[in-house]
Parts: sequence; C-alpha cells; structure tokens
Amino acid sequence: MSRDLDALQALWTCQPEEEDLAMSIEDVRARAERFQSGIGRRNRVEYAASALVVVVFVLQALLIPEPVVEAGAALIALGAVVVAWRLHAQARAATRAEMDRAASSWTEFHRAELIRQRDALRSVWAWFLGPLVPGLVVFMLGVGTAPSTGLPLGIGLAISTLGLLFAGAAFAFIGWLNARAADRLQAEVAALDAAR
Repeated sequence: MSRDLDALQALWTCQPEEEDLAMSIEDVRARAERFQSGIGRRNRVEYAASALVVVVFVLQALLIPEPVVEAGAALIALGAVVVAWRLHAQARAATRAEMDRAASSWTEFHRAELIRQRDALRSVWAWFLGPLVPGLVVFMLGVGTAPSTGLPLGIGLAISTLGLLFAGAAFAFIGWLNARAADRLQAEVAALDAAR
C-alpha cells in the first residue's frame, strides 16, 4: 500500500505546474501575434501592388489610343480594385481590438484566424485571380490585334495567345502557392487541435 501511495505521489509531483500551462498559452499568444503581423505585412504589399496596377493600367488606358486596349486596361485596373477590396474583406489581419478581446481565449482566436486565412487562400481563384482575368483577356487581345501595330491578324493573335498562356501559367503558379500555404495553415490548425 505504501508503494502505491509513493507511486501516486511521484505521479502527482511530476505533473506540469500552472506556470507551464501559462507558458503554453503565452506561446499561442505569441504565435497568434506573429501570424497577424505577417498577415498585415502581406496585405500591405498586396495593397501597394494593387495600387501600382491601377496606376499603370489607368495610364495605359489614357495613353494608348486603341479602344480594345483601353477597355482591357480599364478592366484590369478595376479588377485590381476588386482584389484589394476582397483582400480586405476576406483576408485582412485582425484588428488590435479583436486581438485584445482574444486575451480570454488565445487558442480559439488563433485557430479561428488560421481557418479564416486558410479559407481565403483556398478560394484565391474566385476573389484574387478571377477579377483580373476579363481585363487581361481583353487587354492581350487588344494589344495583339490593334491595327496600329501593323501585324497580320494571325501573328497578332499568336502573340496574344502566348501572352495569355504566360499569364495563365503565372496564375496557376500563384494558385498552387496559395494552395500550399492553405495546407500549411491546415496543418497548424491540426497541431493546435492536437495540443488542446
């Protein structure tokens, strides 16, 4: 009986103390804050890129006297505005107030944010790449078939097709990168669930 009590006492004294549990919560809080900081940096870069696309293609719409090219450039600029708006709506970083409210449950907050970002990355074709496609198609066809180039129609269409294939490959690569990032976020959600 004494051995059983000694074994029970040893087991009891080997359990982690409250401080250890608080540290794991602190780790989750630190990870959540780093994650939100990274999302904020990513979004600032995306907003700047969208602004640059808008400026460049508005200028092209104003300076290139080909109606189809002008329409395509305007559609690309509009698509970039839609992308920036959807980025803010679907994949923005949490606000400081939202993070302050999360102090009662950092694990739940961080898990929900991981899932929100994962879902945004998984749907990148709908809200990030999709809005740029119509303008890109019209612009490339306009550039390739503009009478002012003096190119035969077949060569112009071939140039447009090559440009669209290149853009399609770039979009596919962006989609693949986002899918991989979504998978990494899902793995982090699973790790967080396993740790709870």
